[in-house]
Amino acid sequence: MLKNYFKPDLIKNHLSDVSIEWIKSNNFDFIILDVDNTLVIKGTEFVDEKTDNWMKELINSCNTILICSNNTRSVAYRLSKRYSCYGFNLALKPFKIKVNQFLKRNRIQYQNACVIGDQLFTDIWLGKRLGMHTVLIQSNNRKDYGLTKLFRWIENKLLEQENVK
Repeated sequence: MLKNYFKPDLIKNHLSDVSIEWIKSNNFDFIILDVDNTLVIKGTEFVDEKTDNWMKELINSCNTILICSNNTRSVAYRLSKRYSCYGFNLALKPFKIKVNQFLKRNRIQYQNACVIGDQLFTDIWLGKRLGMHTVLIQSNNRKDYGLTKLFRWIENKLLEQENVK
């Protein structure tokens, strides 16, 4: 059985499948976005046209956006500059300490938030630990390395058991 803290509230194939109207209708005033295999393919900084258009629309529709990554590279920071929003790397997801420190340091307050990412054990679990809505992105166009491949296999088995894939 998929535990509630790993169970996403919504599953989509691509980030752009998360409609901006859905975000507005849920009154999300704070969105946390994962980088690798959510905004970009892991190992790149290329944002496809659909995602770029979605991001531009999101920027105009949501009060606060945070792009964060567990990666050591500064991709999240550079993407945040490109889209004029917040961003940082080494987020240590699913642990919430770095996100909470970031929110406090930047005096970010929100009423209703959503975490969007591609992994149950990092993004979705972080969102659940923070009491936020969660969206799992299941892109077929992703690259995984090392432990992420193992975690992805486990995640897929859990999702298959729950018939939520």
